Amino acid sequence: MKKKIRETLLKSGAVAVGFAKAGEIDGDANEAFEKWIGEGFHGEISYLERHLPLRKHTDNILPGANTVISIAFSYAPEKWREETKSYIASYAYGEDYHFYLREKLKPIVESFKGEYGGNWRICIDSAPMAERYWALKSGIGKRGLNGAIIVEGCGTLGFLVEILTTNLISPDTPSKEVCDRCGKCVDLCPTKALRGDGTMDARKCINYLTIEKKGEFSEEETKMVSSANGYLFGCDRCLRVCPHNQEISHTKGAINFSNGDLMELGCEDILSIGAQEFKRKFTRTPLAYAGYEKLRRNALAIKTKGIEIL
Repeated sequence: MKKKIRETLLKSGAVAVGFAKAGEIDGDANEAFEKWIGEGFHGEISYLERHLPLRKHTDNILPGANTVISIAFSYAPEKWREETKSYIASYAYGEDYHFYLREKLKPIVESFKGEYGGNWRICIDSAPMAERYWALKSGIGKRGLNGAIIVEGCGTLGFLVEILTTNLISPDTPSKEVCDRCGKCVDLCPTKALRGDGTMDARKCINYLTIEKKGEFSEEETKMVSSANGYLFGCDRCLRVCPHNQEISHTKGAINFSNGDLMELGCEDILSIGAQEFKRKFTRTPLAYAGYEKLRRNALAIKTKGIEIL
């Protein structure tokens, strides 16, 4: 069963598949996450705090779960968007991976259920799963200083997915490795959000500010967002400079990058279209998660370029 499941998922476009024994998260890992939350580094991402009790044990996601299958799909782009343009993170160049990967995996998981029985659940940011913890537990990668999981075949340019099942499958060896600690990701972070220990201060993170942050920016947040070349949606500076990503090639079929509008989208495009046109163009893209009003706010902040971060 294990060999067949791994082979099937790899054929579907995954670059890595690992297995871990489901259950309770290790005490040290859970304590460290709770401490991070308690110190406010999660900013306004309130669901992280609300879900603290749920993420501790896989039974809260799938009762009776015995196995966590961790999967990585590459989103290494065929080409990077030019940094001279208002900035869009590379994972957002194409279709929203939540839709794309769920549609890809659903019939596969149904076939597993028919062949092996038991209960199954796909988790793609749809449940309070500690996805990076389970990726390490299943041995598919190692941890970077920016907190990302480095997976052979896609570096840190990967989407993590979990499949829970009540079937008992032998676990793989957990990974305790960390990256080479070159520090390039920490040094290049324009707002010094990366803390150098595998965690970040989300309140300083451009990805958080342009996507998760609600309402208007404070003066200091505007300074951060308008810094450098401007960040319209997300940030992946730490990923671009990571040595583990330098030789990664684009994996065709792993994710749909067919929306050419995203590669050329700029601030003026956002400011010149209405809400309905935005919805028509970008409904199945990651930009829809932030929404029209946040993108307009981000674009207006970028237009205040020239303010330096203190």
